[in-house]
Formats: sequence, structure tokens, C-alpha cells
Amino acid sequence: MGGSIFSLLGAFAGTIGLLLLALRFLKKIQGGGRWGRQQAVPMTLLQRLSVGPKQGVALLRVGERVFIVSMSDHGVTRVGELNGADLLRALAEPERCNPASASPRRLFPALARLMILAILALSPMRLQAQSSVSSPSQVPAPSAKGAKSVAPGGVGVTPPAGPQMEFKVGEGANELKLSGTVGLVVLMGAMTLLPAIFLLMTSFTRILIVLQFMRTAIGAQGSPPGQLLVAIAVLLTGVVMNPVLQETNRTALQPYLDGQIAQAEAYRRGLLPFRHFMMANTREQDIVSFAELSGAADAASVDDVPTVTIVSAFVTGELRTAFYMGFVIFLPFVVVDLIVASALMSLGMFMLPPAMISLPFKLLLFVLADGWTLVAQKLVESFHR
Repeated sequence: MGGSIFSLLGAFAGTIGLLLLALRFLKKIQGGGRWGRQQAVPMTLLQRLSVGPKQGVALLRVGERVFIVSMSDHGVTRVGELNGADLLRALAEPERCNPASASPRRLFPALARLMILAILALSPMRLQAQSSVSSPSQVPAPSAKGAKSVAPGGVGVTPPAGPQMEFKVGEGANELKLSGTVGLVVLMGAMTLLPAIFLLMTSFTRILIVLQFMRTAIGAQGSPPGQLLVAIAVLLTGVVMNPVLQETNRTALQPYLDGQIAQAEAYRRGLLPFRHFMMANTREQDIVSFAELSGAADAASVDDVPTVTIVSAFVTGELRTAFYMGFVIFLPFVVVDLIVASALMSLGMFMLPPAMISLPFKLLLFVLADGWTLVAQKLVESFHR
């Protein structure tokens, strides 16, 4: 243990020494010292002042003369030369004129000495701490997972356990437990399918499409907002699907939680109310067409038709019904547009847009007829439950 620490410290000290020698050599070459090529004429940058992002003014000493130069992207241009007292002061006090050029020369050796002293001072303390904490005879044997390991001082240390995730539904023999990577993937897949089930197996699709048609027929493109229409569609879907959800809870969920039925039976019973709801709102012709497409045309009865076939036929029927209702909603607003357009043409106002004049009348007609209540009522009553 001690030999490895000494070898590590020796390598560290050798690396730092090589770095110091390399930096010293580079400074000698850059400054034109005895290791670099001697300059024919001594040239020194005394001071530099920035006057812009890429522009500056500097004092450049060449021999016994000091020039004022301008530095930019286009190069260095001579501006003038110092004479008299300014020249004597610049030659006599180069360190004062350019303190940035002198400070690194003083700071670098001090930092190097401070680093070496810190290494030499901390090395004995590190060796003493390592020798007092552990030794070859005090290394504990590897323990089992979850067991406590005993430190040299006699203190029990429990290693941290890895993160775990478990999902449980039910109790006892009917308990559904998902844990680990596979369980997490199954849970995330089920959560991903929930929006699709809500869109394809409930009344949400028809209600949302009809509300969108109604907003377009009125002509108010941004009012009510799309988020509000979705919220209204969700509320009306809850009203329509409430009997189905109540039957699912009574026949499937509660018996499963009470331990009366198994998991597979609960799934079958919970799916039956949704199948009955979809078949009650789907034409027989659509079910037959999709049964032929899916290869289930030889089913003995409707109960033997796969759920995927029923869902496909139900969604197609919902789109058809929603477009029928949208056509009926459009008719009174189209009549208002025609009346307003005819009145404007008879008055000779060809340049005035008819939609601008008809919009207030359509809004007034919709409010006086209590349109929101009528649309919501007819949407709910259009479903067979």
C-alpha cells in the first residue's frame, strides 16, 4: 500500500516538474532568452489599451525609441512617437507602464513553489491516514446483498440499495404485480393505450367532431377555443358513458377486488359493457363489412366477433354520424349567409364581405335558439345505451 502511494506521488511530482520545465522553455523561446534566438533589435510591448472589440492602441519600444501604434484586423499602423519627458518616463518605468507583463513572471514561480510545498506537506498526512484506516489484515470479507459490513472501528455500514419500482393491483392469489424492467415496460405500454381506448371505444369522437363543425358553421374560428371544446366533449362523454362505467364497476371491478373472480374473468366481464355499447351504436352492415375484412365472417353470432372488428366498425359509424349532424347544423347558418349576401348585393355593396355582416346575426340566432343546450342534448340523446 505504501509503495503504491509513493510511486503515485513520484509520478505526480515528475509530471509537474516536466510541465514546469516545458513552460519555462516556452517562455525563454518567446522572450528571446539565452535558449532562444537572440533578437537583432530589442523590441518590447510596454502598454496596450483596447478602444473597441478588435481595435487597440499600444506603446511599442524599439531600442531607445517608443512608438505609438494602432492595432486592428487590417494590421499594425504607426500613429506617432513619444518624445521628451514622456519618452524618459516610458523608458525608466517599463514595469509600471505594463503591469500585466510583469505580474505573471512574479506569480508563476510563486504558484509553482506553493504547489510543491502543498504536495510535500499533505503526503505524510495522507500516508498516516491510509495506514490508520485500513491494512491488509483488516479488509472485510465481501458480504451478501443487503447485509451490513463491519468497518475497522466496529461501526455497521449498510450499502445503499439500487432503485426499485413495483406496481400492485389486488391481494392474495389474485394479486397483479409488475416489477423490474419487464413490468415497467408493460405498465408504460398499458398507459399508452389508454388514450386510444378513450378515443375509439367511447362517444368522444362523435361529440368532438360535431362541436368542431358547429364552431366552423358559426364562423367564429377562434371562439370557443379548441381546448374548451375538448373539455366539453370529455364532460359529455362522461354523461353518455356513465351507465356503461357503472355496469363495468358492478359486474367486473368490484367482484375482482372482493376476490370473487379471477383476473381473466374480470377482464372479460369489464369488456362486455363496452362491446354492447359499441354494437348498439353501429350498423349491422358495418360489422359485416369489417368481419369480412378481418377474416371473421364465419362467426356464429355477434358475440363471437373479435373486439378489434367491432371497434373498427364503431369508429367508422361514428364518423359517418358526426358528419350527418354537422350537415344539419350547417343548414340554418348557410341560410343566414345567403340572406345577408343577397341583401348586400341588392344594396350595391359588392366590396363588403358578407361574412363580416352575417356573423353577428348568426351569433344572435344561436343564442336566442339556446343552441348550446340543444346541441348538447341532441348529442347525448343520439346514442343508444
